[in-house]
Amino acid sequence: MEMWVVATFILIAGLVDDLYSRKVHNALIVFLFFTALLTSFYFAGLDKILTGFSAMLIALIMTIPLFALRVLGGGDIKLFAVFSLTVDPNSMFWTLVYSFIWGALFGLTRAALQKELLALVRNTYKITSRQRIHVNQLHKIPYTFALLLGWFTQLTFLRAGGAI
Repeated sequence: MEMWVVATFILIAGLVDDLYSRKVHNALIVFLFFTALLTSFYFAGLDKILTGFSAMLIALIMTIPLFALRVLGGGDIKLFAVFSLTVDPNSMFWTLVYSFIWGALFGLTRAALQKELLALVRNTYKITSRQRIHVNQLHKIPYTFALLLGWFTQLTFLRAGGAI
């Protein structure tokens, strides 16, 4: 079994939980964490675990400020950190970058279809200028979907380059 299968499973499990309950539960994160550790060790050895922990640490360093700004939710960050255990730091980085693009497209499309594009722009300005915003004014999307699409984009580019 390739590690990309495990990484994909982690993101799909998080997406299903997020779509079903509008959050990623800690019990699922713990299960996925141990699944990532065991499969990494079994299929790739101790070196993969060390690489995975470095990717996880970098992922947390990159995403915790986004949580503080309320751009990402805590469950999204924990899920992405667990996902990072199964990939290298380069794939983790590009998956995050591509997920930002997908998240922006998904959010803009959703806001436009709901005729709330102006409200989204206003709320984005308030968040970036550190103004207080009421929770019911936020435009939330299930970011786990953007993470999964970011991962699929990274996989596509890796396959095109022959790296997988």
